Amino acid sequence: MPSLSHLPSMLTREEHLKRSKEAALALLSAGRMREAVSSIMTDIIQSPSSALPHEIHAFGICAAAAGDTRAVREYIEGFI
Repeated sequence: MPSLSHLPSMLTREEHLKRSKEAALALLSAGRMREAVSSIMTDIIQSPSSALPHEIHAFGICAAAAGDTRAVREYIEGFI
């Protein structure tokens, strides 16, 4: 059976962002801070509706490297 990963998402931008945040926050809650940042960062970068500069992700990366759970949560929840 062929993969469906090449098909465009049927989710709205808001739905996609909500799911991305939920997945990242679940990882954060499980103590997987770096994976949480990586998860949301990858989802945002791959989103065709995202026009954010990639430099914004430095905040999340630095927060995870410092072990700052509060800052990582702010980074994840800050996407609108």
